[in-house]
Amino acid sequence: MKIARILSFVFALVMISTCFFTGCTTEEKMKITMWVSTTEGVKAFTLKQVEAFKAATGYDFDIEIETVGEGDAAGQVLSDLKSAPDIYWFAQDQLPRLVLGNALAKPGNAAADTIRANNDAESVNAASVSGTIYAYPLTSDNGYFLYYDKSVVTDPSSIESIIEACANKSKLFAYEVQNAWIMASYFFAQEVGSTTPLCNSTWEYSADGKNPVSHADTFNSDNGLIAMKGLSALTTSGVWVNTQNDFSGTAAVVSGIWNYYTAVNEYGDNLGIAKLPTFTVDNTTYQLGSYKGCKLIGVKPQTDDTKAQICAELAMYLTTEEAQLDRHYEFAWGPSNKNAQQNEDIMKHPALNALAAQNVYAQPQGVIPGEWWAEAGLLGEAAHADGVTVDTMKAALEAYQEKIDAMLVK
Repeated sequence: MKIARILSFVFALVMISTCFFTGCTTEEKMKITMWVSTTEGVKAFTLKQVEAFKAATGYDFDIEIETVGEGDAAGQVLSDLKSAPDIYWFAQDQLPRLVLGNALAKPGNAAADTIRANNDAESVNAASVSGTIYAYPLTSDNGYFLYYDKSVVTDPSSIESIIEACANKSKLFAYEVQNAWIMASYFFAQEVGSTTPLCNSTWEYSADGKNPVSHADTFNSDNGLIAMKGLSALTTSGVWVNTQNDFSGTAAVVSGIWNYYTAVNEYGDNLGIAKLPTFTVDNTTYQLGSYKGCKLIGVKPQTDDTKAQICAELAMYLTTEEAQLDRHYEFAWGPSNKNAQQNEDIMKHPALNALAAQNVYAQPQGVIPGEWWAEAGLLGEAAHADGVTVDTMKAALEAYQEKIDAMLVK
């Protein structure tokens, strides 16, 4: 026994020495990384959903979740695909470049059939390139509309009536016009009674999908000047503030479903929600347009087949009817799942109803160069610059035209 104890002690010393100089390894638990929405609470909520998935499937892995805006995800993923997360949430317009960057693992055939069967046509199209599904539909609610305080704004149908109501009660009208995604609502407006937007902005890409080679953008036009005049009337009104997230001191805010509970907390029982209002320029009235779209979940290609399978199943789990309904009840998000859309609570939700009413006047969000957003945002800035005139607005449109033409790769 004494000899055995001595040998055991010597063996332990040898192992400790070996580990000290060469390092000892043990089998590590699988780790899956994920990027989710920056909306407050989504990270913790998703962690609970992942734990429920693990309990239901018996899979054992560590999860690491970070928050990255869906509009920023593709750029960061493609800048360093190796260190990008295994699963990430992104806006639909980013799909083609993620596909071309080999940053998405296609769902299997059975999963693709399930996605087609369970989700609305718009989200399925948003998740597809040339009929092939590359991602998992997460929402069908990526648009914006009007929140307002009914105790101040009694007529939310026009920009002019909202401005007047805010001025009378010393309240603010929040409209983030330096955000091109929201500012474009003026350029996509249509004369009341018409179905044709004032302007268009669509882009064509090279065969490999990497570079914009042409565009059909008519912002720099007489109709574009109408949009600029409308913008200027709002931004020089004395009640305008350039935000979509800060509701303090406001009586009206243009924003989306992500701020539903912010609006509830600010306006309480006086909360009103509606489609975007009209505006009038040179005695003609126009209905504001908007962008519309979906949000998706992407899975990065994996070299480990087991990890690839778990990531695919987790992405599918997070986009099921039940998961989408759970997120709606927590964050008011609008589901892409068709059964969830027929849920009574979804169908009567005031914000989703307002979004549906606005989507009649909305443009699908296509593939747009990243640089476009900054340049278009400058139009919103020009609309409220000191000493703004028709001539300065024309100059801003011409400068915009030069910039977007320079984005094309010949």
